[in-house]
Amino acid sequence: MLEKIFHWLTGCVRFQVTGDAARFFNIAAKSGLGLWGFQKEGTDSAAWIRAGEYKKLRGVKRRCGAGLHILHRQGLPFQINRVWKRKGLILGGAGGILLYMFLSTFVWNVSVTGEELLTEAELLRAGQTNGIYVGAGRDSFRPKEAAYGIMGEVKGISWATVNTDGCFVEISVKEGEKKPEITDDTKLSNIVAAREGKVVALEAHHGRPEVSLGDTVEAGQLLISGVYTQEVDPYGPQPEHPLVTYGAARGSVKAETYREFTVQVSGVKRIKQPSGEKKVNLSLELFGLQLPLGFNTIPEEEYHTYTEENALTALDVRLPVAVKRQVYESLIEKERRLTEEEMKDAALLKLREAQKAAVAQGGRVIKEDLQYTFADGMCILTAKCRCEEEIGEQKTILVN
Repeated sequence: MLEKIFHWLTGCVRFQVTGDAARFFNIAAKSGLGLWGFQKEGTDSAAWIRAGEYKKLRGVKRRCGAGLHILHRQGLPFQINRVWKRKGLILGGAGGILLYMFLSTFVWNVSVTGEELLTEAELLRAGQTNGIYVGAGRDSFRPKEAAYGIMGEVKGISWATVNTDGCFVEISVKEGEKKPEITDDTKLSNIVAAREGKVVALEAHHGRPEVSLGDTVEAGQLLISGVYTQEVDPYGPQPEHPLVTYGAARGSVKAETYREFTVQVSGVKRIKQPSGEKKVNLSLELFGLQLPLGFNTIPEEEYHTYTEENALTALDVRLPVAVKRQVYESLIEKERRLTEEEMKDAALLKLREAQKAAVAQGGRVIKEDLQYTFADGMCILTAKCRCEEEIGEQKTILVN
């Protein structure tokens, strides 16, 4: 095996001898030439010799008057010689290697993992402001510092890391729960009613409840007191100085409240529809650069736009080369008369938005009476609602 490898590295030639082959081989052997692979081919004979020693056979040929010609050449020197004759192939290979080395210094693709409520576009924008984008130099950013920058820019992230794999970068994030608001317990405060209602749930974490379940309260009425005097057993000994507690009232008071809402919607809806006229701008995206393929312009009138992208991929990985079609479709405004059912649906949707804005978070509408009226092309919806909501609000006690 080692002998075959040696012959391939140094190169070898298979030649054929015509005439007195026996004398030819004897003289060659006495001259110290290494021959192997002897074979009889009809009246002629053939053998192998190292490429560097083949020229020495010409002297042997003259001495014995035999004929000599080459049958086959093989080995590394002959392959190098064949490639060397093709200058274009060599230059192309060298250029390809240099181009690959140059392009390997850039970021080819940026991906995002771990997002749930956040969007991929939002995290990619944060990565771009921290130096991570397609076409950026691999040495132009530091992964650890970029991860801290993304955490500081995007709210709702509890952990982030930037992983690099050659020319590809991955932004991995973990979304965290919203941090609770920090309350200042050093200020004296009470919890009072923000609106009238009937108390249905009461929790006093700090302070003394001043109302009970089932009580009807008015707006501004004290619900939980942060400053209160110790209740004394009327049948026990009476202290000379009752204990007074000072602090910030903390707790929750839910009540059944009454609300009225009135919304109205028009019977004519203005909608914008595509006119059918489209303008297409073509561009080539190369390592983050946008190269226009033609005279790209943006329409002056109002339009709807969308992008179509055809990117090159390799092994299901997007490469930083793509052809983009930016399509602009002009819009025209039209009026459409709504039916009564459509007007009711639109009014009900507007009512739900008003209820969501008015009723405190965590509250709900438990009963409602809806009344629709139609006048002057309008639909008016009146809702009388019974709600269950948080009515307690913090009120600071001012001390002179």
